[in-house]
Amino acid sequence: MNPFAPLQPALAALSDGPEILPATGQAQEYLQRFDVDEYYDRIRTEDDKRVSEVMESPGGRLYVDVSPLPRTEEHVFRYFVDGSVKTFFLGTLVEHERNTPVLLGQIGAAAVKREGDGRVHVRPADFRRQIILLINKEQVSDAVWNNTEAALSNVCSAIPMRMVDTKEDDAYNNSKSFGNTKEPRSRAAHKANWEMRLLERDLLRDLLAEYDTSGAYIAIDGGLGKEFKLNEFDRGFVGVIKNFSKEQVFELTSRGRTVRKSLFEMLAALQVNQRTAAFARGDGHVVFWYLRIRPQTYLEYPMMGVMKIEYPNPRREIVDSQLIDHLSRALIAERTVTPHGKDQRWHAHLYPIYLAEQVIKNGFYSNEVLQTGIKWPVLKR
Repeated sequence: MNPFAPLQPALAALSDGPEILPATGQAQEYLQRFDVDEYYDRIRTEDDKRVSEVMESPGGRLYVDVSPLPRTEEHVFRYFVDGSVKTFFLGTLVEHERNTPVLLGQIGAAAVKREGDGRVHVRPADFRRQIILLINKEQVSDAVWNNTEAALSNVCSAIPMRMVDTKEDDAYNNSKSFGNTKEPRSRAAHKANWEMRLLERDLLRDLLAEYDTSGAYIAIDGGLGKEFKLNEFDRGFVGVIKNFSKEQVFELTSRGRTVRKSLFEMLAALQVNQRTAAFARGDGHVVFWYLRIRPQTYLEYPMMGVMKIEYPNPRREIVDSQLIDHLSRALIAERTVTPHGKDQRWHAHLYPIYLAEQVIKNGFYSNEVLQTGIKWPVLKR
């Protein structure tokens, strides 16, 4: 059975009037040419390139030793949330003088739950997938858009399908750092990433509402951007960034003397099983620090083996250093088993988050199924 058969009425509605210039082979996977994690972290911190405020107490040290805290000693992190996305260019829709690329996105989010005995599993409710059609609404007539939207709303499919307007602004694409992603295909691919992030956010919200953390935490892949209204997300989780912006400069004052360090300088001296001091992002609504989970000895670059951790702080309070130590120790213990050779970010991966990502990717339809299953209809003109 063709899993994309329910999509055919929508493709027929798109083709009814406009001309379609199909992609070779009906669908081509669209790959971003930059690291998405680092790119979005750069956008999140575009107004915070100079960092000077330490947001922990008692603090007092730039580098803090944090030995691993294994689950067998204390089970701190119970859920690990990740998302994934694959986008495919289907073709270009041309309607009179207007045109828009048509992309299809497979987006997913999953939460791996770890039981007290160490077993990990994903409950059905904690694995979410959607198929989205990405089109610039301004570049098609109302009739074409409405007919396509109506066709998708009538779809009976195991996976929800819907349309996304790539012209619509979000917290990232209207920033001054958005840059070359204003190119139509790149913008559409960004929108697929944004929709995936919202799927992750909603999954996290449901998990936090479901159980009382009572000292247990959730680790979510990625930073805490504007998609999180932090007055709603104010407890029980941290964001983990594997690849982060390198543009921050730190101005640190000690005993009346200010020392200026680039991020490169600061992290080059960070040893394995150490964290940096915790700093304020913006006005302090997010607290962040860096954590080295692997020694530099066998890595290719001093910035490898380091994660950036973000902690929600909606009340803009000074955070207890003991809590930051506690979370850091538990995160270091999650570094094994390493997916070496299976992911270029292996050096900064937490293994349960890697498992969540694999659950999603294994649940996606393969490129071969997608290319075989999606066919633009042949209409008589």
